[in-house]
Amino acid sequence: MRKRLILGLPVILAAGMLIAPAGFAADKSEFTADEIYDPFGYMGTPVGQFVSAGTANCPGHEPIGDPMLPPCPADSRTHIRSGVLVSRVSSTDALVAGWMTVELNTNWNIYFEGPIWGTFSIMLDSGGSWAGTWQGKRVYENGYWTGTLKVRGKGIGGSVDGMIMMAEDHLQSFIPMPIAYVGVIEGVIIEPK
Repeated sequence: MRKRLILGLPVILAAGMLIAPAGFAADKSEFTADEIYDPFGYMGTPVGQFVSAGTANCPGHEPIGDPMLPPCPADSRTHIRSGVLVSRVSSTDALVAGWMTVELNTNWNIYFEGPIWGTFSIMLDSGGSWAGTWQGKRVYENGYWTGTLKVRGKGIGGSVDGMIMMAEDHLQSFIPMPIAYVGVIEGVIIEPK
């Protein structure tokens, strides 16, 4: 009996490997999109909306001035919690084009570099929406700040209902505070079967 089990197990595993990919396959489609957030028109025509600066904490210091400007003294780190903004996502793929609401959290050093994270939702022009989370890091290089974000969302309603989106968003800003930026998003949409 033991010999049959040992000899039969590889056959069962091999058959399972052939069947499993067909049963768990998913349709995948790649996409690219542009993101712009410039509600005050620093780069031209205003796009997007500033909703809330959230709260700013300056470890070891008291916040100063307008939260739209650097809210902390020059020698202080900047921690932002629950800032909210609305940016525009443009794409030839209707499954990602729409208005994106972003909740922003940061732990920046004195150079406005460091981890960034939060949640997002995209109200699609074609109906339905995406909701999910993002995280990344912001650095200063070549005269501007760049952020590379890992994004993961789930489709709700419309033609994206039940789909999964995984993407990378590459942001650039010439301003220390996130009051204007542009981004390029590259990702994949997965439709489970």
